[in-house]
Amino acid sequence: MKQIVHSLFVDGEMKAKDKTLLLVGLFAARREERQMLYFVEHAVREGNTVTEIAELISSAIISRGIPTWLSGIEAISKAIELSPQQNFQLNEANISSFDSQEQCIQYYKTEFEQLPKWIEYLIDYGPDTLLKYSNLRTTSLRDGGVSRLLKELLLYAINVCDAYQKGIDIHKTNAIQFGANEDILEETRVLCIYAVGVQAIWQV
Repeated sequence: MKQIVHSLFVDGEMKAKDKTLLLVGLFAARREERQMLYFVEHAVREGNTVTEIAELISSAIISRGIPTWLSGIEAISKAIELSPQQNFQLNEANISSFDSQEQCIQYYKTEFEQLPKWIEYLIDYGPDTLLKYSNLRTTSLRDGGVSRLLKELLLYAINVCDAYQKGIDIHKTNAIQFGANEDILEETRVLCIYAVGVQAIWQV
């Protein structure tokens, strides 16, 4: 087990700090709390702060809903326990919010080359949901203590693990836009192979 974990956390295109943080977020999104808590210790050891752990986990809410947060709070509590001397600082960066459907549409036009069909259908059939989801999305994915790139890699990994091609395509494109190359995407997929196959290890 230790040999497998060690092989994953050798610095490559991504630092071990980022890889361990991604694994915490990925296991939170998958609601696999035992594995999540195991990797919290690695994430803190690699230098991740409580704020970074909380911010990355919260970004997965837009993909896997509030159950991600309900599992994730256990990771946050564990990180606090492991970092008793840490000063917690909230990111007070200005957060844009949308007040109208038109503002939402303009936002998605800057995010995507063309307006996605799923957004068009929200405009037509769920305008109130569009407004509320868009505010959640722009808040969750902003650059903060954790970069937009790392958040997109988490969302990419979540969809790779679920073999959900539409989600893979969206977040792969976004990750590349924010600086990912093929080596970074490959390292992320290796984490997914571990996350999906780890059940065989943890059931022993």
